[in-house]
Parts: sequence; C-alpha cells; structure tokens
Amino acid sequence: MIISKNQQNYRPQFKARKIAVARPIVDGIAKEIEIYNVSKKDKDIIEKIVQNLNLAKLLPSKVNAPNFNVWQNIIEATSDCIGNFGHQRIFLAVQDKKPCGLLLAMHNMKKAEVVTFATWPTAIEQKVKKAGSSLFTAFLNLAKQKKLKLIKLEPIINGPTDAVGFYRAHGLDFPDKYASVMTAHQERINATAIRKSEELNYTKLKRPVTVKLQNVLDLETN
Repeated sequence: MIISKNQQNYRPQFKARKIAVARPIVDGIAKEIEIYNVSKKDKDIIEKIVQNLNLAKLLPSKVNAPNFNVWQNIIEATSDCIGNFGHQRIFLAVQDKKPCGLLLAMHNMKKAEVVTFATWPTAIEQKVKKAGSSLFTAFLNLAKQKKLKLIKLEPIINGPTDAVGFYRAHGLDFPDKYASVMTAHQERINATAIRKSEELNYTKLKRPVTVKLQNVLDLETN
C-alpha cells in the first residue's frame, strides 16, 4: 500500500465535548466550572496536565499534612488508568481555562464504578471551591441518564481530606460496618443528582460543544 505524503504528515486532532457548566455560589460570587467529557484518545493531553502538576508547589501550607503524597499519587494514577478499562468515562473540570479536576469511571448497562477522582488548585493556595462536587455531579447525571441500578467506589481512607464525608454528602454510604466499598442505588442516585444540580446551578448543555482541548486549556500554569 502506498502512503501519500499528506497521510504521513497527518496528526489527528482529537476532540472533547463540553457537556455542562456549574455555577456554585461561594462567598457571594458565582464562578463557572466547565465540565468536559474527554475521550481516551486525549490521553496525551491528560498526561500533560498531570505532568505539569506539582501539589507541593501549589499547596505549600499543606505539604506536611499526613499522607499528602497520596493526593499526588491519585492524580497520577488517573492518567495511568486511561484506556485500561472498558466503557470508560473521563470527566475534566476547568475554571478560567485551567484544569482543576479529573474523574474517571467505568460502567456497563447496570452499574458504574469510580476508578480515580481528584481535584487540585489552579494557582498557589487557590483551590477551586466545589470543583469536586461539580465533577461528581457529572458522574451522578451519567448514572441517572443511563438508568443505572448501582454506583460504587472505594474511598481513600488515608488521604489528606475527608473522602468518606464527601461521598456521603453525594448519596453514597457503606452497606454495612464491615464494607470497604461505598454504594448508592438508583433511587438515591436520582435524588442526589437532582439535589446537587440545584445546589450548584449545574446546567447540562442540550447541545454539547465539541472542542479541541489544546485550544481551550492553559496547560502551562499548573
């Protein structure tokens, strides 16, 4: 087979879809957080985002907190996991063109599982408030749209934040005192998705906007 010069020089331009905008009101100010559904074909861009992150530099006040390194490890694991599971969904949170969170999940026709999930500051000591809630609401809306019967995840117990408290606030809980995995069934999924969408003024775009991530992100500032 003869390959033309144009084919040899072809470099695919993979695209993501902007699916929602969250407008949480924090300190009286509503500041948009954009949510993108990212393809596994965009792994190179996700890897660049992760490689540019240095939590120790972004959060010097927390660097000596117990298990601070667990946070960085979770972020790095997200890019490592892309493409390693079937039926993946990758959600990216962005504020002011700066990436501030990733959630990677996998699902089938009945249930979904969060594989990795993390947020981070966009500048020194500047956390993006409600970034995690905005990302998780995108995941809840996916589960609601797909009419999934169950969602589950295994929370990081030894991390620097109260992961269990966060997930309880988003509708999940341990089914019994011996469980290490948190779950939520369909009724709780739907109710929490509606409640969180209202709290965040979370708007799903009726016509998701397809974009080239490299054109909408500032990848040099993290």
